[in-house]
Amino acid sequence: METLSIHKDTKQMFYTFVEKLVKRRNSIAFLITGILFMNGLVSSQAIAQEENSFSDNFDINLQLQNMHTWHGFVVTPGFMMGSSIQFTSDDEKFSTGLWGGASSNGSYREFSYYMNYSVTNDFKLSLISHNNYSNSANPNIFSYDKYTSPNFVDVVIDYSFNENIPLSLYWSTILFGNSGDYEIDNAGIVTDSYSNYAELRYELLPNKPTKLSLFVGSAFSFATKKTFYSDSPNIVNTGLTLTNSVEFLDKEVPVSATAFWNPESNIGVLQLAISLF
Repeated sequence: METLSIHKDTKQMFYTFVEKLVKRRNSIAFLITGILFMNGLVSSQAIAQEENSFSDNFDINLQLQNMHTWHGFVVTPGFMMGSSIQFTSDDEKFSTGLWGGASSNGSYREFSYYMNYSVTNDFKLSLISHNNYSNSANPNIFSYDKYTSPNFVDVVIDYSFNENIPLSLYWSTILFGNSGDYEIDNAGIVTDSYSNYAELRYELLPNKPTKLSLFVGSAFSFATKKTFYSDSPNIVNTGLTLTNSVEFLDKEVPVSATAFWNPESNIGVLQLAISLF
């Protein structure tokens, strides 16, 4: 009973903190996401203590890619490694972790952190802090100054319809941070864009060992004409992804190939990725 009381007090303190933060950011989405994450964290910690050793909930992952892309951008055009340390609750509803990316020549460096909460098997919420400090002379991964820092936070909704309709919706909204996600009018007034990236994905081979999906992603803002991804609302990412497993070092590992074209920047690329563990 004492442990339960502590959890209740912690949750109440967190709710008060989030409400104050939302008043400053004016973001209802941030409030809802924060409450869901706190519920997941508290419940997962209680379950972990009762059923498993705490260390069993941690995992390490490593992925190799010929380049790194994101939302129609080529983040780095050369070979890179992406690694993560992740904690996952016993019920697999809540996860949080650290993700790091680095190119082979050292020109690309990123250190990001994230939280995920699965409301249902088909509906997931995420809160991600993207901290790409590759071109920063004086990096500060905890700064979210929109004029000087490249760091930003976005909230993500990922929803899959059902097996009869192999369609999924991915929606990302930038909440704050990142120099560039705003518009300055002729009078010098700065308006935050809160840019949205929405992507539809359709699985052509949903129940096959080799999976093929088509996707189209658009960028837009409800506040400004300009977005983080484009000069005006536009399609910024369209293409296909092929995934399968291959034998590597005596084990089956997932591999994927993603080809996309960005009508905004008129670039087209092919990204190859292999997940070693």
